[in-house]
Amino acid sequence: MYVELDLPTPPDIRESVSAYWSHYLLVGSPSHRYQINALATTFMRLSEAAIEEYTLGSQALMRFWAPNRTRLDLSSMQRSIFHFESSLTAIHRAIDTYRRLRSLREQEPLVLHVQELKPSFVSDRVAKRFREVRDVIQHLSEMVRNGQVVEGQPIALKPEGPEVPHATEPGQTVKTFDRVVVGPYELPFRDVVFTLEELATAAAHVARFNRPVPPEPSAA
Repeated sequence: MYVELDLPTPPDIRESVSAYWSHYLLVGSPSHRYQINALATTFMRLSEAAIEEYTLGSQALMRFWAPNRTRLDLSSMQRSIFHFESSLTAIHRAIDTYRRLRSLREQEPLVLHVQELKPSFVSDRVAKRFREVRDVIQHLSEMVRNGQVVEGQPIALKPEGPEVPHATEPGQTVKTFDRVVVGPYELPFRDVVFTLEELATAAAHVARFNRPVPPEPSAA
């Protein structure tokens, strides 16, 4: 069996995160309200974590299937699974945090700024997709016990993909790892990275925000 990995490269969020924290520490928080600051900061932190964990998961998976490997490095596969689980969990939490920030009803400058951008992950369809995967990761033992995950379904998140006959070598196959599966759900890596790109775009949008400076009181 030949192995191919379809692992799209995630976006680089470091510049946005650095800009956000530099402004926060040197100029001030983006809002005068604690709740809004907490949601914005949590979103930035989780978006960075989601991208970093996906990167680490991809690197571990590539090490496991490296063409020049001399042994079966099961620890690399286990680390890959752990990092992908952590990434998907962080994606779910980042989406939930952004949706909460965006849905605040008050006419607060940062909230209005965030509402200008409407990534696809704010939709119920996309948010539900990541929430369902996260729930299986979080509650897998209970789901096995209750019969919601049955024999033949993965008992942990794992990389997976189609296996087809080799074009020129009879009896050989080519397996392409292009998704992760857990329980009854699957997520293509390309869909995961698309959402990571949207998270990075939203993070850059938040980082660009400058809190309005209130006018100084006029002299009596």
